[in-house]
Amino acid sequence: MTEPLPLPGAIRDYLVKLIETRWSGREEPPPIADLPDALPAGTVTCLAGRGPFGWLIEARLDDVDGRLALECLEDSRMAGPDHYRVWEDGTREELPNERIAYSHPTGCPPEELERIRAEYHAHNRAVQALLRERGFGPR
Repeated sequence: MTEPLPLPGAIRDYLVKLIETRWSGREEPPPIADLPDALPAGTVTCLAGRGPFGWLIEARLDDVDGRLALECLEDSRMAGPDHYRVWEDGTREELPNERIAYSHPTGCPPEELERIRAEYHAHNRAVQALLRERGFGPR
């Protein structure tokens, strides 16, 4: 078992605002009281689930060069995945994210369309491998 790390105030504030925003307009109260005060270092934990449009957020808290950072993976049926890190001062850093669509110009030659599709799938496979490596995904 890994040593629990305290959830910094700025990260908690970020999560409270995020959950309140995602739960707005729903009858039941947002699950803010369920947010933990600490998380096991480097272990992915579901922080909120079954939200609007199937929204959920999984996260892991790590000490990165002496600073605490919460790596998050949000997902919903409507918006798709969002992978980022929130640092102990509340700043957000974008991390590699899966793409949910690709486009191509009208009249795109078949070989160019195949190149676009191949790049799209290669990118998503690389991001999925990174997420699995970090502990996100099916367990």
